[in-house]
Amino acid sequence: DTDLPWKDARLEIRRLLGLGGESSKVAVKLTCLYREKNDIGDGHEYPMYLYMGGEYAWAIKAYEEFTQKLLADPASGDHVHAFICMTSCYSYFDEFQKAVETLNTAMTRLPEPPWRIARQADIHDGFGDVLAKMELTDKAKQHYAEAARLYPQSNQPYGQHLLKRRAGKVQSKLDLLDYRSLLADTLKDGTYNARALGYSGDKDLMITLTVWAGEITDIKIDHAEKIDQGATTIIPQRIIAKQSLEVDAITGATVTCDGIRDGVFRALKQAGLE
Repeated sequence: DTDLPWKDARLEIRRLLGLGGESSKVAVKLTCLYREKNDIGDGHEYPMYLYMGGEYAWAIKAYEEFTQKLLADPASGDHVHAFICMTSCYSYFDEFQKAVETLNTAMTRLPEPPWRIARQADIHDGFGDVLAKMELTDKAKQHYAEAARLYPQSNQPYGQHLLKRRAGKVQSKLDLLDYRSLLADTLKDGTYNARALGYSGDKDLMITLTVWAGEITDIKIDHAEKIDQGATTIIPQRIIAKQSLEVDAITGATVTCDGIRDGVFRALKQAGLE
């Protein structure tokens, strides 16, 4: 019911995005309807929901418009997340120079304490993602390491209990950078279990991996992710098909994707991966 206010609509949009597939298209349409009637808060959720709905080119246009307004208003507040999401969209299209420029701009828009340290960590994490995709592994490691160092130092007024978890997620990315391809003949047949950090703070990702005849034949994930864009189904399928962890992530669910790959990596080490 589009007569309901935005505070109700945004909850329905997030529910639809969590379902993925055709529901994401409905979520994008609903977002646009509320934008047309100018009932969409401060507007930051318009490009964000396009991004989460898989409309990456459209999201870039919307983010460029939104961030230009931010840059023109010194008192616009803390919107570092918008720059980071725009970076992910550029990176999706391998527009790495624009991605790096956007993160550099974000560094000039850091909020005042007590959120400054956490946002610096977020940006370093974003740099790590872009540089890893560019295969500049050493530079990516430096930024991931800096993000992992900064998160525990944040003196933010709430969410302190999540900082260790966020540092752990970045450390998982560091671990995966040393990994390139699976060597099937090194894997021992059997079923292996591992735990990894996902997006939800309520429950870790619980990975059950099966190896048969030296190949990954099944990956099951027990999780409590609310908006995973189908990652908990799609990413295991891609890993099995390629017999590799080097599979494309799903934009809008990168934290969940990284968690799945990290959990599978931990299980594979139990199976003899060197």
